[in-house]
Amino acid sequence: MVDWEGILKEASERVQMVASHSDPEVQRRVVGVGASGDKTLVIDRDAESAAIETLLQAGDVRIVSEERGEVGSRRSRWTVLLDPIDGSANFERAIPFYCTSLAVTEGGRLSKTKHALVRNLVSGDVYYAEVGGGAEKNGKKITSSAVAELQDSVAAIDLSKAPRGVVEKLVPLVISVKRQLHFGANALELCLLAEGKVDLFVDLRGRMRVTDLAGGRVIAKEAGATLTTGRGGELDAALNLEERLDVLAAANAGLHAKLLARLG
Repeated sequence: MVDWEGILKEASERVQMVASHSDPEVQRRVVGVGASGDKTLVIDRDAESAAIETLLQAGDVRIVSEERGEVGSRRSRWTVLLDPIDGSANFERAIPFYCTSLAVTEGGRLSKTKHALVRNLVSGDVYYAEVGGGAEKNGKKITSSAVAELQDSVAAIDLSKAPRGVVEKLVPLVISVKRQLHFGANALELCLLAEGKVDLFVDLRGRMRVTDLAGGRVIAKEAGATLTTGRGGELDAALNLEERLDVLAAANAGLHAKLLARLG
């Protein structure tokens, strides 16, 4: 039996070492374009290599990562979704909010995810969840908030490169919530939702990849949050870098219903 919690923690620890013990100026250099289409920094490349080396110890595993794309066979029992540095644009500008995100699926769909881990690479905080087992931060159980009204909500809304139509659709929500913010690392923001520090997470740009979403999705859901597509459907996708998703997430089912209603 594979100790996925141990393997994911070890992989994230190795990424932490890469992020903490190298020359930041070197790490911020652009070295190419990854499989996801985004530019690759030295830190992206080195963090990915460190994580993959550990993950391959699990044996029958395929890895889908933002830089290399696919590693291993599609016939493998397990697929690990890896974003070695979520928030690399923050890292590039020395903004201290970025993480590594890992999720393990048994099957070919996002909905088949069994384990998830997100490590804040600035603070070292580790969020972990196993389906059916709840969510934790640094080994202690966490739960999403009980906020019931949009007017009392803090909302993380990603507007980066959003088309005008999406921005206009979000106006009724932005003027309804208590506070709107976005930090620039979606996996970590979903963990903030999981521990009750934000109440809503909204991304209607149609740009979210499974590697961006997989880890934070399970952690938030196990903490009690409700997550759907932008239209309220099941948040699911094939395990590749081509599909893109919208995400509506709320701390609880009642708040999610009000979020959907406000967005029409």
